[in-house]
Amino acid sequence: MLRPCVCLDLIFQDQDILAAIDTVAEAGVSAFEIWDWRDKDLSAIADRKQRYGMDVVNAHMYPIDLVDAEAVPEFLQHLRASIAAVKQLGCKFLTVHVQRVNWGPGSQWYDLLTGGEQIAERRSQQDNIVAALKKAIPVAQDAGIILMLEPLNTLVDHWGYFLSCFGHAAQVIQEVGSPNIKVLFDIYHMQISEGNLINNLTQNIDLLGHLHVADVPGRHEPGTGEIDFLNVLRAVKSAGYDGYVGLEYVPLQDTLTSIRNVADLIERANTV
Repeated sequence: MLRPCVCLDLIFQDQDILAAIDTVAEAGVSAFEIWDWRDKDLSAIADRKQRYGMDVVNAHMYPIDLVDAEAVPEFLQHLRASIAAVKQLGCKFLTVHVQRVNWGPGSQWYDLLTGGEQIAERRSQQDNIVAALKKAIPVAQDAGIILMLEPLNTLVDHWGYFLSCFGHAAQVIQEVGSPNIKVLFDIYHMQISEGNLINNLTQNIDLLGHLHVADVPGRHEPGTGEIDFLNVLRAVKSAGYDGYVGLEYVPLQDTLTSIRNVADLIERANTV
């Protein structure tokens, strides 16, 4: 069953986070997620979560330049701190961002336009990411945490980011070779990067850990742009995904109304 989960940091930008949780509960949604945990009162969030009987689904580590092998000690140190933090919230998923590349735009098309030296450098950078994640997996396993890689678009929002398409993130995960690492598939980012949403999702459903929804263009709520979210979500449900759909967008409507409308869309997607 697909279940809605509200991203507090984007939907409630610059608003009090405890009041945001109140609004999510009022909307009838029983789960939320956060970005960087370091600027938040985790004890207060845990208390508010418990008051409503809610789940905290996902949190983010701050980006570390994993294309650089020398960043591994910092990464593992922050991983351990992040795990200790999110366990206060009962959170199971932790999103890892690998940062931008050191050269070129970092899009999936760049290697096709450059020579062998640049391709070799990119391969070396990917090897560094895989090596770092392999060292992280035992730490995550011991804590019962699943790590997620999130590919991001490089055309609008994240110029130079190393993982800009689903297939590239999937390749890294397969090289790491652990059930404790999955893909966070952000429909907004992947529509911009490459499209082909239904095929990419349904043919790789075993790698999917979490979904994010926002429409294109504008990163607003589903129904404001070009994506047929009902078809996409029904396809994902039919393919076997049984998890959360994160509302990670900038609302154009009244926030409470927007959350309820998208939650209703997700509920309709369950009736395949």
